[in-house]
Amino acid sequence: MKSDTGYEENVRRLLWYWADRHHQGELDGGKREQRPPVLAGKFREKNVLVPPYNESKARDIRNVIPFDQRHQWFGSLKSSQALTQSVFGALHAFGRLDLLQDVRAECGRPAFFNNHLGWTLDFEHEVRCLGEKPRGRTSVDVLLSSSEERIAIECKFTEDKFGCCSRPGLSTDNTDYCNGKYQVQRQRHSRCTLTEIGIRYWEHLPHLFDWPADRDHVPCPFKDVYQLARNALVAALTPDGKPNRTVGHALVVYDARNPEFQSGGEAERQWNQAVATCRMPGLLRRISWQRLMTTSACVPELKYLVDGVREKYGIEPD
Repeated sequence: MKSDTGYEENVRRLLWYWADRHHQGELDGGKREQRPPVLAGKFREKNVLVPPYNESKARDIRNVIPFDQRHQWFGSLKSSQALTQSVFGALHAFGRLDLLQDVRAECGRPAFFNNHLGWTLDFEHEVRCLGEKPRGRTSVDVLLSSSEERIAIECKFTEDKFGCCSRPGLSTDNTDYCNGKYQVQRQRHSRCTLTEIGIRYWEHLPHLFDWPADRDHVPCPFKDVYQLARNALVAALTPDGKPNRTVGHALVVYDARNPEFQSGGEAERQWNQAVATCRMPGLLRRISWQRLMTTSACVPELKYLVDGVREKYGIEPD
């Protein structure tokens, strides 16, 4: 079991302080030690920050993610999905995508866009052009779209890493098991078990990364950067599944305090690995929640959001 960190302890302390003030009688009754507060089922929608003075906007923000698309642990106060819905849902409900205009990613490129006109926002966007089975389809936390571009946004909070390929973690008696190497294994004909079942990742990955599909790789370069590379595919493929390296970019939003996103952290290692092999400069970009919240800090109607994110999560505008 991964040991706790001072960062995690601090976040948990803040969340319990928030819960004691705002969710008396609404928690699941679980212990306080070594876990964040979790809302009981019928109170889970209260995990989303909404304006207390505008019920119409509050309803709009709560509804941007349908109930059946909420993650299993949506009721946990440290849910990154609830944080995402609170922030991006507010920008959507108040019609303030203009606040994302000209915001810079860490690489110096636009985190979002130079002009907000013509852009729309979608939550838990399901991708259908990669040949994934319905239960395993790529779901993008937030998708910003215009007529010509897309921005696939992955939002993290206390997570300690990006998602990896699940096949090496299967039991060895599972027919889809992979030993972590991009090479023909068992009785398969394809180097990737996912290719074998019709998923089209490796049809497109060599266009975006220095990973030739026609040779073995030991270890598989896709294995540890699976989630990052899938989001890059979402951003760089047209809706009909054709690669176009000028179509958009993938953006990661993360907590700058999280040690795993700092030097020596696992998420930082995955990030550097993906960026180092990416053939398209700027396809992968990132920005902290701290920097993102700065865009709303001086907007009167979003004061509730800035204050709530600060008090609940400890995220201060940069």
